[in-house]
Amino acid sequence: MSTPSPQGAVLDRHASLSGTVSGHDLIVLGSLEGDLRLSGRLHIAAGSRLRAKVQATVVELDGDFEGELRAETLHVSASARAKGLFVADRISIQEGAFLEGDVQAPARPVLSSSATDDASPEEPSESEALAQPAVSASPA
Repeated sequence: MSTPSPQGAVLDRHASLSGTVSGHDLIVLGSLEGDLRLSGRLHIAAGSRLRAKVQATVVELDGDFEGELRAETLHVSASARAKGLFVADRISIQEGAFLEGDVQAPARPVLSSSATDDASPEEPSESEALAQPAVSASPA
């Protein structure tokens, strides 16, 4: 790993690491296998490979990932290829991304019952529907 910079630690494109990594921010350009516990941001760059159990605040997934990923915010770009368990409070998945496995996000907030006692159930608004990930996995 290179020396930490203001952007965080960087695993070079030509480097390969196996083991447990903890810290604040990490940018993976190379190959990493193991456990990651970050208090900040993880960027899995396009062309990189990560096989791990990950816990981070924000994850930006552009490369290849396999394992378990837990974050407050998960961004999956069109170049991403990912398999595993994905648990996040907020998830965005760009068209073209390959995501296979289980995706878990918190349930939609419950509206006050006093305003809806006599009302029939409504379809979710477009913004509510977008907040809930709808991912189906199919065999490749």
